[in-house]
Amino acid sequence: MMNQTGYTYELSSTFLSRKEQAVFGDYLGRLGLDSGVWQVFECLFRSGTRHTQPHLLRASANGKLEGAAIIIKCARYGRALFSNKTLAGMVNLVRLPFYLWLRFGCCMDMMSNPGFARDPENADKIFRGMASWLKRQSLLTVINDYSRNAGLYPDASVLPALPHGLIDVSEMTGLEDYMKPFKNLKRKIKVFRNKKGMYHRIDKKLDNGQLQMALKCFVSTAEKSLIYLPYQDLYIKVAENTSSTSIPQVHYFIATLDGEFLGYQAAVQTGNHLNALHGAFNRDLKTTYHAYDILFAKMAGFAIENGLRSVDFGAVINLTKQKMVNQTIPMSYFVLSKYPLFQKTFNRFLKLTRIQGDDQLKFGS
Repeated sequence: MMNQTGYTYELSSTFLSRKEQAVFGDYLGRLGLDSGVWQVFECLFRSGTRHTQPHLLRASANGKLEGAAIIIKCARYGRALFSNKTLAGMVNLVRLPFYLWLRFGCCMDMMSNPGFARDPENADKIFRGMASWLKRQSLLTVINDYSRNAGLYPDASVLPALPHGLIDVSEMTGLEDYMKPFKNLKRKIKVFRNKKGMYHRIDKKLDNGQLQMALKCFVSTAEKSLIYLPYQDLYIKVAENTSSTSIPQVHYFIATLDGEFLGYQAAVQTGNHLNALHGAFNRDLKTTYHAYDILFAKMAGFAIENGLRSVDFGAVINLTKQKMVNQTIPMSYFVLSKYPLFQKTFNRFLKLTRIQGDDQLKFGS
C-alpha cells in the first residue's frame, strides 16, 4: 500500500538477496561500512527462535527497492522488564508481541542497523516513512535510536535509554594514546600477565571447544547481569551461528588465564570501524584479574594498527564500559502504536520496569 511518502512497505522474514544488497553499496560507504556486514545479518536470519524472529522491512517505489531495515519481533520479554519471576511470568503469559528496531550503530548484538537507502539523500524520508508505517501496522513498536533523531518519530512517546559507547581512535597513532587517561591500566596488564593471563585473536570462526566455552560464558553473564535482553534467546542463537560460520572480517578477542577460558568479544571489521557483535565473560569466577578492562585496550590497539577510526561497543551497560570508552552518544526509546491511548499507557508501564530503573539508567550520559 502506497503512503504519503510515495513508498510502499513490506515486512517479511526473507533477508536481502545478493542483488538487493548491491543496491545499498553507496549508503554503506556513506556510513563508513562495507558489505561485510551482510554476512553477519545473513546469520541473524538463519537464527529465528519460537519467540523472537528477525524481519526485513522493505521500502519500494515504482517497482524498485529503495530502502530496507532489520526489525526484530519479540514475544517473550518478561525477564527484560522485571527481575521478579512472578511479574516476568505474567508478561510472558500475555505474550504481547512487539517490533523492535535497534537503530544505533551497525551489528551491535548482530542485529542493530541504521536502515539502508538506495539514495543517501532520501534516507531520512524513507526511515521516517518506515517508522510511520510500523506505527500504523502494529499494536506496539519500540525504536532504540539516538536522541538527536527524535524528528523521525514526531508522534512517539519517548523514554531515556542507555547511551551508545565508542572508542574514537581516529587521532591516535599508537596504543599509548589510548592508555594515557588510565593511570592503572598498565599495572592491570602487568598483573594479568603475571597471573599467566593472555589475549588471543582468532579470525573468521571459533572451533567447537572455543564455542562451547563461549556459550558457557553466555549463561553465566545472563544469570548475573543487571540487563536481560528482550531478544536474549535470539542473541544466543545468532552468536552461535556467527561463531561457527567462517566470516573473513570477524575477529574474536579471547582472554585466558593459565590456559582457562575467561571470556571473549567478537567484532566485525567493516569499512573504517571495528564493531562489537557479541561477547561474554565467565562471571562464576572470583576474579579475572581485570581481563575485561584489558579487552578495551586490546581492541583499541587492533583498530589503531589497522588504520580504523573507531571501536563500537554498543550500549553502555556497566561501569567498566562507561569508563573505558571515550565517546558516548545519548539514546532514547521511541514507543509507537496505532492506538494512541495504548501507546501512552505502555509508555507509563515501561517507566515501572527494570529498563527504566536506577540500576540501568545510572549509566546514562
